[in-house]
Amino acid sequence: MDDDEPRVSVREPLANAEFRGMILAQVASEAGDQIARVAIALLVLSQTGSALLAAATFAVSFIPTFLGAALLGPIADRFSRRSLMLGADLGRACVIGVMALVAIPGTPVWLLFALLIVAEFFTPVFDSARSASIPDILGDRDLVTAGLGLSRSLHLINQAVGLIVGGFLVQLTSARTALVIDAVSFLVSFALLAAFLKRRPATLDAPSGVGVLFSDLREGWDVLFADTSRRALILLGWGMAIAIVAPEAVALAYVRDQGWGDAWGGILMASVIVGAAIGSLFVASQPVNLQIDLLLPLAIAVCLPLLVTGLEPPRLVLVVLWVLSGCAQAFLVPLMSFTTMLTKNEHRGRVVGIASAGFAALTALGYLLAGAIADATSPAFSVVVMAVIGLIVASIGFSTWPTTRLRQDLAAIDSPFPG
Repeated sequence: MDDDEPRVSVREPLANAEFRGMILAQVASEAGDQIARVAIALLVLSQTGSALLAAATFAVSFIPTFLGAALLGPIADRFSRRSLMLGADLGRACVIGVMALVAIPGTPVWLLFALLIVAEFFTPVFDSARSASIPDILGDRDLVTAGLGLSRSLHLINQAVGLIVGGFLVQLTSARTALVIDAVSFLVSFALLAAFLKRRPATLDAPSGVGVLFSDLREGWDVLFADTSRRALILLGWGMAIAIVAPEAVALAYVRDQGWGDAWGGILMASVIVGAAIGSLFVASQPVNLQIDLLLPLAIAVCLPLLVTGLEPPRLVLVVLWVLSGCAQAFLVPLMSFTTMLTKNEHRGRVVGIASAGFAALTALGYLLAGAIADATSPAFSVVVMAVIGLIVASIGFSTWPTTRLRQDLAAIDSPFPG
């Protein structure tokens, strides 16, 4: 693979009608989802005054991914991926609709958390099916890389818009309104996917019982960790997950500690995500070999601006620092796309599921740890501690990184993408 190979624009995958429909559905549902999460977090923070419980609102959404992604991910290999995505959208719309009915001041926090967990159990099924479908839809290796990068960037932009709008929307209306918007967004996503996605058969036979899913889980684990390149990619992503969520985990508590107003909490959370979207668009358009070289330096660069948070700089300086940290999160783009491309079609669902489960578990741990440290010390100090953890993880990665093997494995992938 030549370092001078032409770049593939992230716009090129949009020429594919199926992929374009999938992206439109993603935009419709994800922005609404972020609005709802901010609404619930602010409701919990107002009722309890606890940074830990507010952070737990975000952490709870990752619990179903941790519990369900590894076991439910193989479903994406054994059932129609289109049907799984459609069913997940309908399920989430129904549960979020119920949540909208009960999301009023005085509602027990445990009930909000319970409904959120139920809704999020549909997410790992949807995500595994969608990620496993992109290589089938785009076919070409370079288009897959660009397409996954575009999807990641839009995911982050949706988060940023949702976080900013969510803070203002709750101030102007109510948490219930935000949840109604979220429920409608899933119905819009359902309609778009039904209209654009082609029907494709499952890659494997339907399971004859739950035991088959556990067998798939064991096989997926073996497939994931038997390969040096995939193992290095996933362990780096898992290790960094704890650190990169620290700003989002304590942003709402941070602005209240500074007396800035709740709307600034959404802006601070969005600043990290806006940076990540910008960085993802840039990295996704680079040649594959350059993406390999950028992985570890960017992982370290995520943590450096966060260290300055401990000085409690002015809000605009803090926004710039968190944007820069977010830009470096673009290391996740090649990490995710390489993992997908290096996995055979019949294993893709379970490998993506296991990878998502581990990332979700450590992300949830990061939210809870950052919130607990913020309650015990301060939100600013909490961000610094998490940044130091990230630096340790990335430094360990440098000593074991299989650069040559990763280049060889990716060079061996021919286009069109192997099934």
